Amino acid sequence: MRIIYVPIESLEERYSANWNRWLPMEFEKAGIDWIMIDPKPLTTKIEQGRFLDVIATNHYKSLQVAMICEMIYSGKARADDVYLFADIWHFGVEALAYIRDGMNLKMKITGILHAGSYDPHDMLAQKGMGWWAKSIEEGWFRIIDKFFIATEFHKRLLYTTRDIDPNKMVVTGHPTYYEQQPREKENIVVFPHRLDAEKHPEMFDSMVEYLSNNPGLKDFLKCYGWKFIKSKDICKTKRQYYDLLERSNIAVSFADQETWGNAMQEAIFAKCLPVVPNKLSYAEMYHPLFQFNSFNEACDLVHDMITSYYAEENINKETMLKNRADLLTMGENAIPNMIEECRKLV
Repeated sequence: MRIIYVPIESLEERYSANWNRWLPMEFEKAGIDWIMIDPKPLTTKIEQGRFLDVIATNHYKSLQVAMICEMIYSGKARADDVYLFADIWHFGVEALAYIRDGMNLKMKITGILHAGSYDPHDMLAQKGMGWWAKSIEEGWFRIIDKFFIATEFHKRLLYTTRDIDPNKMVVTGHPTYYEQQPREKENIVVFPHRLDAEKHPEMFDSMVEYLSNNPGLKDFLKCYGWKFIKSKDICKTKRQYYDLLERSNIAVSFADQETWGNAMQEAIFAKCLPVVPNKLSYAEMYHPLFQFNSFNEACDLVHDMITSYYAEENINKETMLKNRADLLTMGENAIPNMIEECRKLV
């Protein structure tokens, strides 16, 4: 088997730069022959869009398709090739199927699915693209031999919104490795997300106001110097972002969209106590001790964590370390799981 890895462009703001190190690392560990289709991107910044730059990502994907076509045209395709798209929301999937079927080739097409127009909180749905994207997504799901998703929540979301063969869908987790450096903790509550509507940064602001005006907590926060920080307000680089997480004690999410949740995982890997809504992928990935069902519950949970943080025996910290270990195992097994599924196709 040879894997033709079709990555997301490496962007410091996203986890794609990490993935583009981790996947080749695991290919090498597994003794697999591989090629990475990685042209020079138009830009490494997200100027228009949320997860990726709307224009630049299509430019990058176009170059990837051109490189794949040139490789196949020059006779370098192999019968045991397995194409692995780091994001199957990629028009190269249909281009590759056109070539495969038109030339009776035997390559296999696989990839990772992050989200799509079937999620009402995704940018595609919010921009009104669902009316045309639904048919394209279902076409891709027919083309692809196998695709990988992070959680059972994502699997259920797909089942209820798209016509899909369940045998092609494999829950593998998403690649996540611990690469932060341990630092001395400071009294910081962090909001680690993008400042986009589906992440609800305004709810974090409301929580700060609520807690800061709480008569029983106001003087406590001042006495111990607690700070509330949104990472995007102060972090310009990934290293600054990791540094903030490493110094923080508590990380809070109010997200309406998470099929995996890298930001909160990076926070818990940095030994932050997580505070997450009891929904989405969070419901299956985090201990109930860290989940809330309402805004008031979230505020109460953060309040309790702040005031109990100094306790010698802290059940929150013990549970966090166990939850953290479980998530690390899941993330570190994701790529080997994908490789094993690819092997089954050849």
